[in-house]
Formats: sequence, C-alpha cells, structure tokens
Amino acid sequence: MGFTDGVQLTGIRILDEQTKLLPIYFHSVGHYPRHGHALRPKGFGQHQVALCTSGEGVFSVDGKEYDIRIGNIFYFNPAVSHEYYPVTPDWTLLWLVFDGNGANDITKYFELGEYCVRNANEETRKNLEAIYEKLYDSFYEEQIYDFSLTMGVLEILNIVRQCEKIKSKYHNLPENDKKGSFSPVIEYMKKHYAESVGLDDLVKKSKLSKNHFTRIFKKEYGVTPMVYLNRYRISVAKFLLTTTIQTSDEISTLTGFSDTSYFCSVFKKFEGCTPMEYRNKHKR
Repeated sequence: MGFTDGVQLTGIRILDEQTKLLPIYFHSVGHYPRHGHALRPKGFGQHQVALCTSGEGVFSVDGKEYDIRIGNIFYFNPAVSHEYYPVTPDWTLLWLVFDGNGANDITKYFELGEYCVRNANEETRKNLEAIYEKLYDSFYEEQIYDFSLTMGVLEILNIVRQCEKIKSKYHNLPENDKKGSFSPVIEYMKKHYAESVGLDDLVKKSKLSKNHFTRIFKKEYGVTPMVYLNRYRISVAKFLLTTTIQTSDEISTLTGFSDTSYFCSVFKKFEGCTPMEYRNKHKR
C-alpha cells in the first residue's frame, strides 16, 4: 500500500511483555506532509529518525541549527532537547520511532551519538523510503509485532551510519578555541529565557571575560549572545502562537520580553511578519 497523501501513522498502542524483552523494537512510523513546528525542551522520550522527502525545514539541537532538505536525515535520542520547524509549506517527513533497553547501546554501535544529521544520495533516499513504507505496511496490515520490524529498524540505522555527515549552519571553532564553556550558557538560556536575562548573566556562566566570550560566541554561532537568546525566545513564541490562544501580551511576558511592542518588533525582524500574522498563517 505505502504512504499516500495526508498524515499517516501506525504504531504500537499496547506493548506486550514479550516485545519488551527485545533490546530494540519498532514503536511507530509515519508520513507527515506540511509538517508543523515541534518544540521539545525536555526531549521526546523515545528514539526517532526522520527523513525529509520534500521541502525545507530546520532542525535545532545543542545550540546548533541544521538545514533539512530532501534526502537529509536527523536522529535524536530520548533525552535530547530539540526543535524542528518548516521553512517552506511543503516540508514533508517520514519518521520512525523506536525504543528498547538496548537501544542506547545499539545507536552507539551505529555511531549516531546523542543526535546526528546525515545526507542520503538519491538512491539511498529511495531505499530508505521503501523501508519506511514496508514497516508501515507490515504493521498496518497485521497490527501484531513481528521480529522483522526490529530488523527494519536496524536496517535503517545501518544505512544512516553510512550516510555523509552534515555540518550545522555555524561550524565549530578550531580545536584550541572550542566552545567547551558554551554548553552551560545555552542551557541557561533555555531554562531562563522567560526571565530578565542580560549579557552579564551569560558571561558568568561562560567563565570567560566579556569581550572574549562575546567574540568567540559570535564566531561559533554567527550572532551575538543576546541575538541568539532572542531567537530562541521567538522560537518558543512561534510554538505558543500555533498551539495556544494566548494573546501577544501574554506570549510576550511568557517569553521574557520587556514589553509587547518590543516583542512584536523582534518577532517581525526574525520572521518578516507580526505575531498575529504568523498565527493566522500557521494556526493548527
């Protein structure tokens, strides 16, 4: 049967005790055209591998952003804070969710790390699409777990391992200038974005001088620390605009902006439209 137009998914609703014995098992698979905005500060809870089959989007993780286009694959483990969202309205993903007591060790074996972004050539992409569809058809038709589903998951992971790695938009610094001190800064931003955070607060977390911190942060991420923070705040605001009925005033407060007019100004600078125009265009 395979995937056709529209959102389609199938997966385990009740996990039986026998399936739990497997070190890694298929959980669900789906096809999602016109994919929306996903923001998960606390991670997802299971392992996921997504393949882009059309359009353009962005995968944001660990303070980095990756452009996701046709043939690009991104993986993340359950604990990784992440976000992904469309850039073009036709952004389409095939996604696979899997889990198991041995899943972490198996993803280490396949050298996927906590997350990764890879590129599949046209032949490999078509091969991956066929496996995704086979998993969908097998479970959709039977609704009974079979070990072949686990083999399908392993096959996808093995293919992903062999695909070319993709660099983020903002590449790492030379080895002697690495951003070791930036992880606490990024985490601090994500935890305290709704508060009044200033540059001095971020400098303290970095344990660098202000000038050195600002210089190498911009070299690493392409923007100043405060612009990065505001960009994250706007990402949260976009999520709230499309998933809640809260007003601009309320969202402005929830995302740490000093007043609504400043929030709207920053939002328009990043997105090219006002918050309400964005809501009307992307509301679910």
